[in-house]
Amino acid sequence: MRPLLFALAVAAAPVAGLAETWRGTPEVPHTVEQEADGIEIRSYPPRTVAEVTVQGERPAAARRGFVELFDYINGENAAQGKIAMTVPVDQTRTDRGWTLRFFMPEGANIDSLPAPESAHVALRRLPAERMLVTRFSGRPTPARLSSAEAALRAHAAERGLATVGAPRLMFYDGPFTPPWSRRNEIGLVLAR
Repeated sequence: MRPLLFALAVAAAPVAGLAETWRGTPEVPHTVEQEADGIEIRSYPPRTVAEVTVQGERPAAARRGFVELFDYINGENAAQGKIAMTVPVDQTRTDRGWTLRFFMPEGANIDSLPAPESAHVALRRLPAERMLVTRFSGRPTPARLSSAEAALRAHAAERGLATVGAPRLMFYDGPFTPPWSRRNEIGLVLAR
């Protein structure tokens, strides 16, 4: 039943003020600075996220983390109010496990958002970032993720671009979207 939560969340109504949407769901704002060979350099403004870190293998950790975050935006918060879904859902491997992030609607900040009821969910402000990003469809298998990361790292090396941190996996579609129609991305943050 929980995969249905993602499908319902991604089908949420668009939020006023966001220019870009993916299949009707507001997309985290960014600017594409350059594009070459299917790889973009994107500029992201500061943004607010709800995040949770879960231990375990990526598929199981992603499911558990998604449920925690979905519950937060679905009313398990101090205001018992809903918060609009945005895309992508971000996953990053850290030394503590998998960190999953839901990006809060544009203009939201930590002070304007209700506190999470779950002690596992944290609100955080991310700084402005530039990121090298590639997109692929299909299921995000370990082989596809590894291949996309290798392409990004080769692209960065060829152009003398330094990256920092672990790759960010970004997913735009619910689990019932046919694999050939899915939008998956992997990104590497560029060093300042």
